[in-house]
Amino acid sequence: MEKTELIREVLALQGQVDHVVRHFSAEPWIDLKMTIAQLKSMFFISARGKTNFKKLADALGVTPPNITGIIDRLVKQGLVSRTENTEDRRVMLLQMTAKGQELIHRLHENRFQNMHSIVNSMDEDELNALMKGLNGVLKAAEALREEEPESKR
Repeated sequence: MEKTELIREVLALQGQVDHVVRHFSAEPWIDLKMTIAQLKSMFFISARGKTNFKKLADALGVTPPNITGIIDRLVKQGLVSRTENTEDRRVMLLQMTAKGQELIHRLHENRFQNMHSIVNSMDEDELNALMKGLNGVLKAAEALREEEPESKR
């Protein structure tokens, strides 16, 4: 099988895995009382540690004024905090609160527990093959991240 066909097959399998795994982990997501934009904002802020309105707006493909309402609601729920940037007081920094970090952690932990149950049912040969494949994915992802401009990180 040539590389382009292998890539197509791998991505199709990944899609099937995602579909089946979502079956196990839908409830914590359904119980969330937030919009998709708020959830995307939380994941972006969590991944960056700290960010500002402009970077978040760029990531979501909206203008900074559109972010204000989203962040206001997340701040009101105690999930995100706004602080002045000590280097430029015109820029507000956004970061997760402990409550926000706990929510993200619960969502990740739920997925981890589901994946643990799935891989626990695999035999050693399957696990070794999966580990080799995931190490390859990790190596390729890290290489691409290193090539990414600092502004995108």
